[in-house]
Amino acid sequence: MSMRKKYLLLSMVLVLALTVTGALALAGWNQAQGQKARLHEIYQGALLSALRQMEDMQLSLEKALLTGSSAHCAAYLSQVSSGGAQVQRSLSLLPLSHPANQPAVKFANQLSDYADSLIAKGNISSRDYEQLKNLITICREYTQALSGGLDRLSAAALSGAPFYPEGEMEESYDSAVSYPSLIYDGPFSDGRKPGAAQALAGLPAITREDAERIAREFVGAERVVRTARGADMGGPIPCYGVTLELNDITLEAAVTCQGGKILWLTPDHADFPLKKTMEDCRAAALEFLSARGYEHMQPTYFQVYQGIGVISFAATQGETILYPDLIKLQLRMDNAQVVGMEARNYWQNHVPRGLLQPDLTPDEARALVSDPLQIEKMQLCLIPTEAGERLCYEFRGTFQDDIYLLYIDAQTGEEADLLKLVEGSTGLEAV
Repeated sequence: MSMRKKYLLLSMVLVLALTVTGALALAGWNQAQGQKARLHEIYQGALLSALRQMEDMQLSLEKALLTGSSAHCAAYLSQVSSGGAQVQRSLSLLPLSHPANQPAVKFANQLSDYADSLIAKGNISSRDYEQLKNLITICREYTQALSGGLDRLSAAALSGAPFYPEGEMEESYDSAVSYPSLIYDGPFSDGRKPGAAQALAGLPAITREDAERIAREFVGAERVVRTARGADMGGPIPCYGVTLELNDITLEAAVTCQGGKILWLTPDHADFPLKKTMEDCRAAALEFLSARGYEHMQPTYFQVYQGIGVISFAATQGETILYPDLIKLQLRMDNAQVVGMEARNYWQNHVPRGLLQPDLTPDEARALVSDPLQIEKMQLCLIPTEAGERLCYEFRGTFQDDIYLLYIDAQTGEEADLLKLVEGSTGLEAV
C-alpha cells in the first residue's frame, strides 16, 4: 500500500473517530440537558405545590381566627395541620441545600404541631388569638418568599442557570411558634349543582324560528346584521343554538326550548379599549336587564377581563338578596354594550319563595360574630346549600385589610359559611 493511501486511510479513521466522539458528546449533552429540564420541572412543581398549600394554610388560619363556631374552628385547624404535612412533602423534593427548604419545612412542621395542640386543647385563649394573628403574618411572608423563589426558578430554567439562586431564605421565623402549656368572583357564584330549570316549568315550547327572533330582540335588533343556526344543546335545559353577527363581533346564544329564555350569550372575542368606567357599565347593565323583564336585580360584584366588564346580579325578594338566582352580564368597555350573559342559576332557581322571616334580630345575629372581624355592612340573604337554601344574615367585614363575608343562620344562629374575597389579576371588587 502506497504512503498516499495509508495517509488517506488514516485520515478517514481519524474523521470517523472524531465524528463518533462528537456524536457521543452531543448525545451526552442532550441527555444532560433533558435531565436538567426534568429536574427543573420537578423542582418547579414542588415549589408551586408548596406555595398553594401555604396559601391554603393562611386562609384556614384566618378562618379559624374569625369563626365563632368551635366545630368550624377545629375543622379549619385540622386543615392547617394536614397542610403543614403537605408542605413538608412538597419541599422534600427539593435539594436539601435549596434556600426554601430548611426554614419553610421547619415552619410548616411547627405550624402543624401547633394546630394539633390547639385542637387537643379544645378552646382558644386570648393568647392563642394573638399567636394566630402572628402566624397569619408569617404565612403571608412565606407565601411571598415561595412565590419569589418560583419566579427565580422559572427564569433559571430559561437561562440555563443553576437550579436555584445563591443565597438563603430568611430564617427569622425560627422561634415564631411558641407552644402553649400547642382564595372569587363573589359569593356563591357557582350556585347549585346542575338540574332542572324551576323557573321554566309550565312555559310553552318554542320553535327554532322563535329562538332566532328571541335572540335577535334580546341583543337588540338594531345591532344584529344577520342570524344563523348555531349548535343546539341537550342536557337538563335543552336549548337552540343561535349565531348573531353584529357589525364588529359575533355572538353565540343558547335559547331554552321551553320558554324561550336566554340561558347564555358569549362573544367571539374581547380586548376592547377601556373607555367606559365600571359605573357606566353597571348603569347600562341595570337598564338592559330592566328593559328585558329582569326586575329587582341587585349588582353584587364585578371584575374587568380583557376589555370586558363582568357584573354579577342577584335577584331580590323584599329586602332579601337571593344568591341562588344569579345572572352575570358581560359588557364591552368601549361602549358599555352587553355582549355576554350567563343565566343558568337564575332559570334553575328563580321562583317566588315563601315568607323570608328571620327568627333572630339583626342585633342578636351581630352578637354571634367574632370580635376580630370589623363589621362594615349587614344584610339578609338566601344562600344555596347542598340540601337546598338557607336564610342568613350576611356580615361583610375586614380583618388585616382583607374582606370577609360571614353568614349567620337567621333561624338557628349557627355559622353557615365564611368566605374571603380575593382581589385577583382581574380586579374583583364590590360594586
